[in-house]
Amino acid sequence: MNKEELKELIEKGRTEQIEFKNSKSSIDDVARTVCAFLNRKGGRILIGFSDKGKPTGILDVSSLYQQLETELHKMISPSTFWSVEQAEDAGKDFIIVDVPEGMDKPYIVDGAIYIRAGIKDVPATRDDISTLIHKRSEAGVRWERQVAIGTGLEDLEENIIVETAHLAVNSERWKGNPKDIESFLHSFGLLMSGSLTKAALVLYGKNPTRFFPQAKVRLMVMPSGKTGGHYSMDKEFDGGLLRITQEIQDSLAVYVGGTSSTFLAQNWQRSDRQSYSLPALREGVMNALVHRDYESNGSILISVLPDSIKISNPGSLPEGLKVTDLKKNHLSFPRNPDIAHICFLHRLIEKVGRGTQFIVENCRNAQLKDPRWISSSLETSLIFFSSLNKAGAQDLNERQKKIIEVLKSSKNMKATEIVILLGTDITDRTIRNDLDSLIKQRLIVRNGRGPSTTYSLENQESK
Repeated sequence: MNKEELKELIEKGRTEQIEFKNSKSSIDDVARTVCAFLNRKGGRILIGFSDKGKPTGILDVSSLYQQLETELHKMISPSTFWSVEQAEDAGKDFIIVDVPEGMDKPYIVDGAIYIRAGIKDVPATRDDISTLIHKRSEAGVRWERQVAIGTGLEDLEENIIVETAHLAVNSERWKGNPKDIESFLHSFGLLMSGSLTKAALVLYGKNPTRFFPQAKVRLMVMPSGKTGGHYSMDKEFDGGLLRITQEIQDSLAVYVGGTSSTFLAQNWQRSDRQSYSLPALREGVMNALVHRDYESNGSILISVLPDSIKISNPGSLPEGLKVTDLKKNHLSFPRNPDIAHICFLHRLIEKVGRGTQFIVENCRNAQLKDPRWISSSLETSLIFFSSLNKAGAQDLNERQKKIIEVLKSSKNMKATEIVILLGTDITDRTIRNDLDSLIKQRLIVRNGRGPSTTYSLENQESK
């Protein structure tokens, strides 16, 4: 978490989803708050602060971090996941615990159930417990927890399961024999009453698309001079999630892992830049695999275009999350917590609720345009832009430069409003040609249609 994000959280103060704790707070105290957040809407615990949010810091942050990493998960049941992160500001060390809303309520710590009531963690009453159980039953059995009919252990890649089990034991997140596959699967909700769940097949299946065709991923690489229906690559990945993650990454690296070079007119020096940020691409693929709507019949499509990469994922964003939230500090909304938990144990996910921000940060660090998310009721897409995609100011005429400056000061402007602010006599056809040119260069975006059409900067969030 960067300093700006930390400052934003501190300024909000204690809320139903933000709690401060000082460095002397016991592990038991932190565990009760984690439990309370799981049983409500999730939240963040900021350790190293007074009750009023005054930063006090943590003297031995590494020791406390290790305690939280190894002890918290032993205290709370049923098994779920959250992330613990170290942060630093003004020479002081802090710890942030990110807790998503739990999907298997009620959660218990030390034999008791806690809920968040305003800014306090309180023991749940009998009515509270009844409500939690009722809401869970109302929600029904989510797709990943449903039984994968007609499957057995022989349909899974046991060596990958053992690998995850070893990682879980080494991180002290599971106590068991890594070779006891059934025990491991049962502990993490992947084996229910002797039957494999759909999540188990998605994660570890030898060929999960035989049972769930929508679980496949298609990668299409389109050459710059594409003719007819021929592509540089048109490949389908139909193995388990933990296997194809690396296969997809390796395939993408062949086509987008290089650098692009340009010569600066000012001094004739060559400027080398990454074509894409591979860590950001990897995170984008992981987000699609982990958070996709597996109830949809569609599959994930990764399209490599001459100057961009588009990851199209079936389903809308989780309820309560908007496109404009993705670049901001936001809580996690895991659609498939069992799948996410295993990916977390397998070290494919590092921080809860930080994936989209990680993507943006890595693109900016590579001096690339910010990625763009588009979401509808049917599909959510993430677009990465290559270093070749970013047009320079020298490519714009004077009017287009002024349009960019005008849109920096105001969001969602109509063409007629832009003309007025430019203060020059411009025909309707001229302004629309300029706007169309800027859209093609992906410097601005068109919002809406007809008389209500407005324009805004590519990376500017709409109101």
